[in-house]
Amino acid sequence: MNKAAAAILFLMMVLTIADVFGRKVFDDSILGTVELSEFMLVVTVFFALANTELMGGHVRVDVVMSLFGERARAAADVITQFICTVLSVIFTCATVQYAVKMKASGEVSQDLWLPKYPFISLAALGFAVLSIALFMKFISALTRTVKP
Repeated sequence: MNKAAAAILFLMMVLTIADVFGRKVFDDSILGTVELSEFMLVVTVFFALANTELMGGHVRVDVVMSLFGERARAAADVITQFICTVLSVIFTCATVQYAVKMKASGEVSQDLWLPKYPFISLAALGFAVLSIALFMKFISALTRTVKP
């Protein structure tokens, strides 16, 4: 998913460059560039979430936790990873429900008339994979806490 996010980010960059070039040189832009960029950005962000979590790339505040021992930090990790996993599962379910509602309503984008629900479904997929990554980190923190 991370490689797909990188490829889509590259395509978004190429589309933006082509659109700006077209506006400057031919005085005409590519129809739907903003919409496509929005949809591509959704996929890029949500597909990169799980990998960023596994690589430890999300923001973390260690100022207070550095004062405690390894076991106390592991216990705090267990609590925070559990809460984050539960929240991520809730977000996944809510996003799936939203995608189902959007599919039922038949809502499409303004210029290109692309249905919106597939992109919302891809966001739900990104949340689901993030939930799995958070659960894996929860299990890891749990084993560090229980380890003698």
